[in-house]
Amino acid sequence: MLELFCGIGGCAAALGERARIVAAVDQNRHALAVYRHNFTHPVFPLALESVRESQWQAWTADVWWMSPPCPPYTRRGLRRDVEDPRARSFAAVLKQIAAHRPRHVAFENVPGFVGSRAHRLLKQTLDRSGYVFRETLLCPTELGLPNRRERFYLVAGLDGLAPWPARAGAALRLSDLLDSSPATELWCDPLLAHRYPHALHVVDPRDPQACSACFTSAYGRSIVRSGSYLATGAGLRRFSPSEILRLLDFPGGYRLPADLPRRRAWSLAGNSVSVRAVRWVLSAIPGLMTHT
Repeated sequence: MLELFCGIGGCAAALGERARIVAAVDQNRHALAVYRHNFTHPVFPLALESVRESQWQAWTADVWWMSPPCPPYTRRGLRRDVEDPRARSFAAVLKQIAAHRPRHVAFENVPGFVGSRAHRLLKQTLDRSGYVFRETLLCPTELGLPNRRERFYLVAGLDGLAPWPARAGAALRLSDLLDSSPATELWCDPLLAHRYPHALHVVDPRDPQACSACFTSAYGRSIVRSGSYLATGAGLRRFSPSEILRLLDFPGGYRLPADLPRRRAWSLAGNSVSVRAVRWVLSAIPGLMTHT
């Protein structure tokens, strides 16, 4: 596996011991520090558009996973699509896919990617390179997780694909994923709910059907449309970074560095992926998710 735009390692967490990651690549050094804290795979702090051809040749892998930057396809990112400078690295990867033709390719991004020029370029590249591919929108709630995070996924193969399984999974309750002793700094100003009575997404952990909204990299900075708040007897509080990682189904052994500032941890978690969803998507690669 070649893990491109690896972030804090959501794909690596989904794979476990099922595959050997030959390289994890990202230009966010803070994300890579968290990655190194949890995994021993070779890490490369690089912008993918600047990677030399000799390096691409050295990264021999059966599967290329990529989760490129989403701002070019979001409203907050102005939807500049392929004209956004942050899309250059994705365009560079597509050229390498056409040149090296790995056996399988898997991709994740926001729903706004669908129908974009980048989306068309991805499908054209795969089609011209001889791949069959499958694409879908998937929310972790369909797999049993109490977290809304709908994303676009695509998986491609030169030798065909296995069918995706039914959209199901062990149902988890929000209350089971919360910290036993949350930090006092997570509690909000009591006036917050009065200032934004209709803009905050508040969930009650006592509700067995409670489901958090999608957490973004702006959580902790932007008050609204960046994630949910918990209703408690002591007032509203924010979710901790560790709670967000549990909602993303990161494994229990995954740890954030003790010295990582909470604001940065929120940002990195918000930029990550739903591990259970990634595992489901990768199940279309024959033998991968059943290999131990």
